[in-house]
Amino acid sequence: MFDLPIVVVKGGNSILDFFDHELIKFTNNRVCYGAVNALQILDDSPANVVITEVDVGDMTGIELAEAIRDIDLERDHYTYVILIGAVNHRHVETEVFHQSIDMVTGTKRVDILTHLTFAGGRISKQLTDLMVSQSALQRLCTELRKGQLLDPLTGLGNRSFAEHTLHDSVRQIESRGGAVCFLMISIQNYEAVKESYDTTIAGELVLAVSERIQALVRPLDVVTYYAPGQFALILMQPSIEQCTQECYQRIYEGVKLKTYSTSAGYQPVEIAMSICAGSAETGPPNENVMISTAIKNLDTSQSKDCIVVKHIS
Repeated sequence: MFDLPIVVVKGGNSILDFFDHELIKFTNNRVCYGAVNALQILDDSPANVVITEVDVGDMTGIELAEAIRDIDLERDHYTYVILIGAVNHRHVETEVFHQSIDMVTGTKRVDILTHLTFAGGRISKQLTDLMVSQSALQRLCTELRKGQLLDPLTGLGNRSFAEHTLHDSVRQIESRGGAVCFLMISIQNYEAVKESYDTTIAGELVLAVSERIQALVRPLDVVTYYAPGQFALILMQPSIEQCTQECYQRIYEGVKLKTYSTSAGYQPVEIAMSICAGSAETGPPNENVMISTAIKNLDTSQSKDCIVVKHIS
């Protein structure tokens, strides 16, 4: 006896009756009459192998196989589908046929069909195990990315770290007073460098700009690599009046008026810089608004060739 979950789908005047005696060997077998009956059973409990006739009455075997694939996608499962009978060559040439059917046979030899069933069961189990493992790895990677706070290229904090730091800074000014600045610096020609050379050269440029920014800020200022070609800085000030263009002009010019060494030679940069600042005098500033405002004003900064500053309450 073999505990291999199989489903046999028959139509009227079934040509699959010859396999009935062999089914006794499979303790976990189910016989269905028509596609709807089969899909209801498979939706409740998947099978490793489905053996179906070309015509099962309410659907063709190919349509049934396509519906089985849809069910499989929802549960990280792979069903091996064997089609019994003569198939029109026009159906064989379709994409649906190749994506849905695993094996076609017109033989009535029980030993051949039994061998195909065992082979299909092994393939189904191996592919299902792989799909389950892949889904588990994808979930793990997602969780790791959520918990990762460092950018692998620059070693700086990443977007999550920037958002966490801004949140903490807003809480700090809420309790102690002062102002917080969310400052964005964008390498506007980052994509152009990547297209002209490659990601390696673009990465070298990012690293060089990163080092330059870190050399220009105060020790307690936080520098992060927020997105490709974009840095986010979180800076504290005693009051909102000190969050001005003049206060950060030194950083702007220090980054912009410099060429950066890469393996492809010295590269100039096109820099945009925007600041969104807030204090807690009328309530803590909205962190999402600060971030979106700073990002939105980067294009204005480039077009006007200056730092764009926005204060919010």
